[in-house]
Amino acid sequence: MSRILYLDASAGASGDMFVGALIGAGADPEVIRRHVRGLGLEGLGVRVRRVERAGIAGTKFDVLDPESGRPVDEIALPGGDGGGAHGGHAHGAGRHAHAGRGQRHPHGEHEGSGHGHHHHRGLPEIRSILGRSPLPGPVAADALGVFELLAAAEARVHGCAVDHVHFHEVGALDAIADIVAAASAVHQLGVDEIWCSPVHVGSGTVRCAHGVLPVPAPATAELLKGVPVYSDGTVGELCTPTGAALLRYFCRGFRPLPPMAVEAVGYGAGTKDFGIPNFLRCFVGEAPASAVREETAAMG
Repeated sequence: MSRILYLDASAGASGDMFVGALIGAGADPEVIRRHVRGLGLEGLGVRVRRVERAGIAGTKFDVLDPESGRPVDEIALPGGDGGGAHGGHAHGAGRHAHAGRGQRHPHGEHEGSGHGHHHHRGLPEIRSILGRSPLPGPVAADALGVFELLAAAEARVHGCAVDHVHFHEVGALDAIADIVAAASAVHQLGVDEIWCSPVHVGSGTVRCAHGVLPVPAPATAELLKGVPVYSDGTVGELCTPTGAALLRYFCRGFRPLPPMAVEAVGYGAGTKDFGIPNFLRCFVGEAPASAVREETAAMG
């Protein structure tokens, strides 16, 4: 038997939804808080709360703004927007791609505001933050791997070097917290493999600091190359770049729910209310090794 984490992305995925789902399935939020605090980033805090979406109760994971203490999802950020700017505005001779809020996006909220005069963090600085942290080695390595996927996607979209992708100060903190929390939660659950359904990406357009982009956003589309995706006409950004990066990094494959004995179910809530329940749902349980082998062979 194999211990499996299965993600139901029928309402898409984002960083906060991923973390909330795994907390709902048994990951300890206090361990996650300790790991985020261990990054040593002043004022960085997180909050876990119960919310309701379409009559279903779930877990909402919030990253708190260091200045106001409010959830970053609720704040219109300079150089980004209330839901996280779509990354990558390449400009100037140096070809720097400015990635707004670090690609997190709070699952559908993107009301832009103008550029502010804020420090930007590049990928080398994020590597340094993770490298000097007291995080368990596997957690730090996975967090860095996800961040590198995000930066690589933005670099491809904007034709710049990966190390020239810069993240807005608040957005970088937000994305680091989400991604470290996700890596912490995955390791806490102690699963052998992670699988995911086909990914619902939504439809329409999304507004960011530099204009209106189609859904899925360019970075999301890059990250989901080779992944089965669809839209049922629900308007809005259902899968964000951070959500796509987490799925791409952690998931072994994308398939219908396998035969498994389910032990726990978690619902990770997004920020907005859509016509469908805005949750990333997860199942944790035991699956026959033969079923996993057969699926792996079929995918090969």
